[in-house]
Amino acid sequence: MKFGIIGLGYVGLATLCGLAKAGHEVIGVEKQAPKLEQLRGGTIPFHEPGMAEVLQEFADAITLTDEIAATEGVAYLFLAVGTPSREDGSCDLTFVDDVLAEVKTKQKIVIRSTVPPGTTDLLKVMYPAHTFAIVPEFLQEGRALADVLKPHRVVIGSEDLEMCEELAGIYGRLGVPLVCTSPINAEFIKYASNAFLATKISFMNDLSRLADKAGADITTIADGMGLDPRIGRSFLNAGLGYGGSCFPKDMNALLHVAGDNGLDLPVIRAAAETNTAQLHYLLSKLDVTRGMRVAFLGLAFKPGTDDMRDAPSVALAQQLLLQEVEVVGYDPLATWDYRQAATAEEALAGADYAILVTEWPEIVNLNPEAFAGMRQKRLIDARNAWKFARDPHDVQYEGIGRMQKKTNTPTSK
Repeated sequence: MKFGIIGLGYVGLATLCGLAKAGHEVIGVEKQAPKLEQLRGGTIPFHEPGMAEVLQEFADAITLTDEIAATEGVAYLFLAVGTPSREDGSCDLTFVDDVLAEVKTKQKIVIRSTVPPGTTDLLKVMYPAHTFAIVPEFLQEGRALADVLKPHRVVIGSEDLEMCEELAGIYGRLGVPLVCTSPINAEFIKYASNAFLATKISFMNDLSRLADKAGADITTIADGMGLDPRIGRSFLNAGLGYGGSCFPKDMNALLHVAGDNGLDLPVIRAAAETNTAQLHYLLSKLDVTRGMRVAFLGLAFKPGTDDMRDAPSVALAQQLLLQEVEVVGYDPLATWDYRQAATAEEALAGADYAILVTEWPEIVNLNPEAFAGMRQKRLIDARNAWKFARDPHDVQYEGIGRMQKKTNTPTSK
């Protein structure tokens, strides 16, 4: 079959590579000229394992262009354009509207972009010439291609039975659970999934502050909780909070949709507020004064990606700069607008504090000797991930919710 994909960011390019690898012909449309030229040269404009190899191996099946008209006649046209947040937290659908206004021929359109509940039904009214479905993405940055090739599930939302059956036939070959439902349910599943994962993170961050005060170890608590199959261990790591291109944006959009419907979502709102509070809690652990230097070990919002969108490192650095504290960062892949070192040791040299921000393997496994060049060897482990936390040698170590306060052991009477 022949497919068209408009928007070649993380979602669009992963979808393109997955379809090409499955033996289909794919036309990818990218309006940003620099990104398009990079892709035509075989270079991926962000870090995602495996994609460059697919572009090279299946080059004969892939057409890259900036012309939407080139997608005329495809079996399905996938929309994977950005849906950023507006200042009020609502989802900006401008790019979706711009694309659909430019599609001149009748198409079967599959929305891959994350859009608020009710959007697909609205698009059906606004663009009646097309048939619509939504297949939300559940991709993890750093393994986006793997998640396209073997997702945990595929959700298909459409009121058109024929389109549902066709898409179920295409995705059914992946051998994973399929959910065929209404568009608004599919849209809700995407938002609800991200909101639940973000809430798990914030729940543990709330508890981590109590663990610090009470003298408990939040990591051991999470391990014990995670053994319950109803809870699971994933997303129970306390730390600096969530970031990236999805969770902050989707939490804000969900709250905005609730407001439009005359409702508040107190659990979701609290999770978002806790995420901000956790950043300030970490700042409270730093006894900094003007002229001090803080080294950031890791910059990206998580390991395995170079994505700096809503990365906690940036918000943390901005707060420190307001206190006239010098910041220097190191990351194996990501870059930022502040001073950046070529190695972790270079970042640590002359620093008064180090903050482990991103749990890259090379950072997690840094030997205590790597901190020798610091003015004061103080490490705040914002991910509770440092390998030598239990035996830090002469490094003054502090994690998040890891028995910072000693308590008396109760004695039996």
